Amino acid sequence: MSTGKLDSVFNAYRTVHTVTLVISATAITCMSFMIVVDVFLRYVFNSPLPASVEISQLFEPYVVFLPFAYTLFIGRHVRVTLLTSRLPKAAENMTTIFTYLVDFIFFSLICYYAWIEFWNSFLIGEIMFAAIRLPWWIGKLAMALGTLIIAVQCVLHVLDSFREFREMK
Repeated sequence: MSTGKLDSVFNAYRTVHTVTLVISATAITCMSFMIVVDVFLRYVFNSPLPASVEISQLFEPYVVFLPFAYTLFIGRHVRVTLLTSRLPKAAENMTTIFTYLVDFIFFSLICYYAWIEFWNSFLIGEIMFAAIRLPWWIGKLAMALGTLIIAVQCVLHVLDSFREFREMK
């Protein structure tokens, strides 16, 4: 893949991250607002919101899994470089490629099983045990999407690292 095409893919993928960040920010804002309303109603009117804890549980995966890939995209994931920083640049780059390939395999496996879990939950209409009917698959979808997005992000980092490796020669 040429440098221009890879940059175009990265720029397009930035849009995916923007959408996931907006969804995640909306989810955490709704959770916060709902908790404040729930506490207010509980202590002022002695009548809390029904199933507010369960609704928060449905929002949590959107807050955690969707922005996960963005953190990798901007290079803010925790990295231990005690050994790799002492390697020659080419060897350091190869360990980076290896690490992203392992990450890709890891997140692909999680993604595969998350999609199976989501799909089965969707097909059977799985409902949370709560005061109101809440479909479980809504929360399960976030993990499936989040792990898919980070798996693709790992592939993009592998391609980018190969590009850097070629430019070193």
